[in-house]
Amino acid sequence: MVRNSGPKIKDIGEFALIERLADSLGKTGRGPGQGVIRGIGDDAAVLQATSGTRILAACDMMVEGKHFDLSYFTPQQIGWRALAVNLSDIAAMGGKPRWALVSLGLKPEMEVAFAEGIYAGIAELAQKHGVAIVGGDTCSSPNCMIIDICILGEAYRSQVTYRSGANPGDLILVTGNLGSAAAGLSCLSSEKQLQIEGKERLVETHLTPFPRVGEAAALIESGTITAMDDISDGLALELHEISQASGLGAQIYQERIPQDEAAVSLAAHLEVNPLDWALYGGEDLELLLTIPGGNGSPYKARRLARILKRTTGTSLTLIGRMMDQAGDVEMVDPQGKTLPLPAEGYNHFR
Repeated sequence: MVRNSGPKIKDIGEFALIERLADSLGKTGRGPGQGVIRGIGDDAAVLQATSGTRILAACDMMVEGKHFDLSYFTPQQIGWRALAVNLSDIAAMGGKPRWALVSLGLKPEMEVAFAEGIYAGIAELAQKHGVAIVGGDTCSSPNCMIIDICILGEAYRSQVTYRSGANPGDLILVTGNLGSAAAGLSCLSSEKQLQIEGKERLVETHLTPFPRVGEAAALIESGTITAMDDISDGLALELHEISQASGLGAQIYQERIPQDEAAVSLAAHLEVNPLDWALYGGEDLELLLTIPGGNGSPYKARRLARILKRTTGTSLTLIGRMMDQAGDVEMVDPQGKTLPLPAEGYNHFR
């Protein structure tokens, strides 16, 4: 979506491009206050971990035509979104994101301003979460643009949260609303003229999602989380992942799944089921988590929801419970009928 005419990447070469991209980051990743001994400019970054923590590592790749469309993504939105999905992975493990390395595969005929825009979007979100960009790579990719981010985070050993930690009877909760990102994508790709209140909010959820880093930190601080995952591939698939990793089943209630009213209205106009977006759409970057069941557990869930709302402004909704029967993941519809919930969601190779 960059329309200005300027120097092309092929005209200035890799090293000049790297210098300009590093300048786009400003002070991000250039000081020991962020645990950076040596950042961009050497063969490898030198980092200082916090004493007593475990290092968390994740990476996520985005490919033009598969994960984003240049007809409606700005360069800044591409950069923001690429970092957001990585921040979400660290948050879901109970960690604090610290450092990131960014690799770009760029078409040689792309303008330098386009690449700088990507880095501007990365820098904006990185600064919000205190993340230092400490290196990466650039290369020519003639057929499509690729962005790959490797992120490193930290967590104290007692606070690392796995998918495998759920227990029978644990309550299942989710942050925020589900299906909004998929609804936003439908807005962008629909040929219909859509006049829906809240449409812009849905589109922004798809283009510039907010990872629940602060929310994860608040939840971990409560000391009640037994398992957690981020909802990047859809609620159904992530619920299967927690169930499989924990050797349990799960049961959720359809009526309790939180959805944005704008998404429900949009679905009616497009004559689709909004529940499909919530269950299988993915890319919401909300958190799926479990807390201990037992006596007083609904009260504890409500109390945790009040704390999260007060500290972050984000809602937390109780949607179900973990079950003993391994592999049985099901949903109860509004009529009380129990239905199997298939392990479907976003599939990179479908």
